[in-house]
Amino acid sequence: MTESPASHAASAPALGQRRLLTLLFVDLSGSTAMAEWMEAEHYAAMLAGLRTLYERIVPHHGGVIARIQGDGMLALFGHPEVREDDGRRATEAALELHAAVRELLPPGPRPADFPGLALHSGIHAGIVLVNEGDQMRGRFELLGNAPNIAARLSEAAKRDEIIASEESLGLQSQFFETGPRFSLQLRGRATPLAAYRVHGRAAIGRRFEASMRRGLAPFVGRGAELAALEAALARTLAGHTLWLGIRAGAGVGKTRLIEKFLRHAEDQADRPCRIHRGYCESYLSAEPLQPFLQMLRALDGLEDAPPELFAAQHSAPGQRADALLALLLALARRTPQLVCIDDLQWADDASLRLLHRLRAAAQAQGLALLLLSASRPTGEPLPGAHDDPAQLIELPPLSETEAARAVQQLLPQIDPFIAAEVQRHAGGNPLFIEELCHAAADAGEGLAEGQSGSAWLAALVESRVDRLAPEQARLVRIAAVIGNVIPVWLLEILTGYGEQHPAVRALAAQDFIFPDQRPGHLRFKHGITRDVVYEATGLHERQALHRHISVALAARGGRESQLHEQLAYHDAAANDWPAAARHAEAAGDQALAASALDRAKKQFRAALAALEFMQRAGEGEDQARQRRRRWVGIAQRLGMACVFDASQDDLRVLRHAAELARADGDANLVARTEYWLAYVGYALGETRDSLRHARAAVQTAQGCGDTALLAQLPGTVGQLQAAAADYASALPMLDLAIGRQRERASKSAVNQIGLSFSLCCRAYVLGDQGHFQRAHEVFAEALAPFDGSSHAVEASIQGWRAAVLLWQGRWAEAREAAAVAHRVGAQVRSMFTCAMGHAAGAYGAWMQEHDPAARQHILDATAWLAPRGGGLYSSFQHGWLADILSDQGDAGAARQHVALALKRGRQHDWVGGAMAYRAAARLAARMGDTARAQRYLALARSAGERRNSAHEAAVTALLEAELKLDDGWRAARDRANAEFERMGMSGFVERALLAATRPE
Repeated sequence: MTESPASHAASAPALGQRRLLTLLFVDLSGSTAMAEWMEAEHYAAMLAGLRTLYERIVPHHGGVIARIQGDGMLALFGHPEVREDDGRRATEAALELHAAVRELLPPGPRPADFPGLALHSGIHAGIVLVNEGDQMRGRFELLGNAPNIAARLSEAAKRDEIIASEESLGLQSQFFETGPRFSLQLRGRATPLAAYRVHGRAAIGRRFEASMRRGLAPFVGRGAELAALEAALARTLAGHTLWLGIRAGAGVGKTRLIEKFLRHAEDQADRPCRIHRGYCESYLSAEPLQPFLQMLRALDGLEDAPPELFAAQHSAPGQRADALLALLLALARRTPQLVCIDDLQWADDASLRLLHRLRAAAQAQGLALLLLSASRPTGEPLPGAHDDPAQLIELPPLSETEAARAVQQLLPQIDPFIAAEVQRHAGGNPLFIEELCHAAADAGEGLAEGQSGSAWLAALVESRVDRLAPEQARLVRIAAVIGNVIPVWLLEILTGYGEQHPAVRALAAQDFIFPDQRPGHLRFKHGITRDVVYEATGLHERQALHRHISVALAARGGRESQLHEQLAYHDAAANDWPAAARHAEAAGDQALAASALDRAKKQFRAALAALEFMQRAGEGEDQARQRRRRWVGIAQRLGMACVFDASQDDLRVLRHAAELARADGDANLVARTEYWLAYVGYALGETRDSLRHARAAVQTAQGCGDTALLAQLPGTVGQLQAAAADYASALPMLDLAIGRQRERASKSAVNQIGLSFSLCCRAYVLGDQGHFQRAHEVFAEALAPFDGSSHAVEASIQGWRAAVLLWQGRWAEAREAAAVAHRVGAQVRSMFTCAMGHAAGAYGAWMQEHDPAARQHILDATAWLAPRGGGLYSSFQHGWLADILSDQGDAGAARQHVALALKRGRQHDWVGGAMAYRAAARLAARMGDTARAQRYLALARSAGERRNSAHEAAVTALLEAELKLDDGWRAARDRANAEFERMGMSGFVERALLAATRPE
């Protein structure tokens, strides 16, 4: 194949650049011991033999030797051009080196117990700064962590062992026989590194086979494309010759679509059609006519073979194309044929010529032949590519709905916010979705800022950038510095190129950036592409561009909220920390006012980080104190942003703020920090510690006369006491808070939020005590200012209202309220309200119609909250699960959730305790253990009495009647019926009627 001008221009990057490289570090095992018994001349000869092997084998696999030092060697793959299979190339080179060294005999006499020569090797990939080397440093000087890690992996490898990091291989590890994935703690590295021991090559050659070996991502969508393929097959079977091409970028799913179609074609017994498969490779098996020779080998042993098969097998290389053509035409005369070639963009010229000859000859003879090819967009036509646009299927990325289905199937319990991150980052590319899901599953949390997945996937992106013309590559890198969304006016200022410039339009054709839905904006097709390109752009170049962008943004202005966020990002990336802190703080305040809690948290954290980076050299005591007080003030506002979605990380920030406040000595500052520690601890379910912080805040605020804080504290203390089921203490405090907050509610939105949440807490306490009518009246007052506003407090109120409606047995209304909590929680990115709404709605569906999916939905919601380290009211979820599981007869799982609910009870979270004990009683009764069942019923009554909960007492009495453990069950039934009627517990009235009609 001939090189394109773009590929040639990109093949010689200047030194001093950041490059994504795969590093192979090899060393001779036991060399120190050998040096003791070998003559110096013999040792030198052995080293010369090693160098000869290094210099022969490494370039054969596309690598470049950076340096040879003694018996060790460092080779790099990805310079001067990154290839998507650099990790595979490095591993193949290591395997061949190890095999060659095992066959190498050192000169001179050897000890009797000499085991032979062997290497130990390490492979790792990452960003490296490549500089010109010298006699001391080798051919190249490689700066960065990746060479060090490759060396450490080599050190960790035993004799004749190859250790490759998972980052460097990823999916390509399936081309090899490896040991199990393991974690390695390397010297000088804070976190363990996932790696494999490579034993040899696997008996596979195609990337699709590697994907199958690893486990295929779910097949979703593609209905229109499958229909087009089916139509083409129908025309072929009717006697036509067709060439249908599928074109899409790497990872979009061409091969998966073809395999789905071919399996369907094979299953059509009533429509006989012989299928031939072949594929092209850019590496290792680059023989002429490769895909057709693969088809020929698959036909070996064909019964009733035509004479042309022997000719094709045994013809000379120069005549082989004619023989293969004759064979395929002979087969097509007998029965319809389907010839499929994957990765046509890597085809050799001989294969392309044969493909065109085959189509032309089949058309001339009127044969039933379908040629199906798959290729990537290359920026220019393939040599001899089909000229009929009607025969080309452009395969688009998955739609948002399809991508969501793929993520859901790969990460069934992942929280919806992480799922949204994966979708945004992957841009509908199935391969990117799969890799990011693997990364998120391994991390157990969201994607890190700028996370692009593994190095091998980054190499796939960078290899495409390397093939761009220099003008286009420069545009892509500048666009990456601007961000995932690129204002056209800003791109024009930085490059001089507008949206309609041919170079910009070419990038859309190359699948990099395309017009956004908003006029005047472009965007990267895949967020992962932007992140990889940005990371590979030189630091000084990036910083200069960020400074230029910041100046341009400030000069143009715009919407203040967006402008502050953009300036905060670009100023931080340019290391202008004072400006970054100022803009991030302002952006956080604006996001908090708009109830965009996730954005507020992100910006406040960015402001705190910028304050940490600000220069302190020569900083006076007054300046240090001002900066310290500012840090504490921002941390307190972070507390405001995270009360609806707190994490242990937020709590750690506030604990540090408390230390700074105490060091400052300002009592007012200390009191407010203690207040936010109490509130965020409450949001995490740490009731005991939160009450301690609340009392400290009260005491300190009284000492310094902070009347504003003292007005807020009764509400916080009341909420904490309610969470601890200390309703007798909670109600007076909540009433005191509500009285004060009503006076102040009209003065600010913050006071109105505080009032509504205090009312909400009072309402659910009243509901728990069975005063349902009064509870709903208070809920109505709490909701009135926010109903339909999509504010975070609306989600919280509706979530608690759903819980009270569940207590009352009003299942349909509970599900409606829970749906609002879930929807609004997702909008404001409050995972707690989102998850609790999801779980409450699922339990309502179980109680109303025994929805079989309810159990999984509650398990999902529980899993979403687990990584945040919070437990507020999680006994609800465990109690609901225990109830469902005990009813389904899954005793083991039910007992687990009974235990988890009761564990929360020991932390003063008792809302699910009575339900858990009832589930335990049901399980015991089912096993015939009457004594234990009665004991659990007594504990359920006690757990309800702890909260003075009338509805819990009634439901426990109903279960006692249903289980009929003793003669008192009729009295229990009558007592439950009377209470259900009195409290308007409609769903439980129906359940009691069913129980009464069962035979005694």
